[in-house]
Amino acid sequence: MITPQDALFVSSKEGKSFHVITDTMTVKVPSERVNGAYSVSEDVTPPGGGAPPHIHHREDEMFYVLEGEFEFRCGDRVFKAAKGSLVALPRDIPHSFKNTGNALGKTLLVLIPGGTEKAFEELSKLPPGPPDLENINAITMKYGVEFLQP
Repeated sequence: MITPQDALFVSSKEGKSFHVITDTMTVKVPSERVNGAYSVSEDVTPPGGGAPPHIHHREDEMFYVLEGEFEFRCGDRVFKAAKGSLVALPRDIPHSFKNTGNALGKTLLVLIPGGTEKAFEELSKLPPGPPDLENINAITMKYGVEFLQP
């Protein structure tokens, strides 16, 4: 039985933050808090930053743009997304995103089901420098995420 004690509140100062390739992610709701149903993160992306083409084999991914201008690609579709836009990307289809604006962009990222936020945390431990696709996939494939050659 669900009760009011099952409600979640996460203040603006809460969450676990880490740097992933170009972005700074703050996990606001880790999947273990909701029995794996989903995870919610805030993602801050510098101009020109984002994620190269990749495939989530286990979860759907949704972005709600809080600040900035982004371009999302999903298969052969391209979405220009500004503040207030929502982009839902289904599993098993290659997709990518990029901050196309001149300022930091911020999105709210929801993964359904959750768990992939653990891959992002592991990626944050890679040494600085240009991302190495082989090292990235060695981590992300454990979570059903495959990065593709650009």
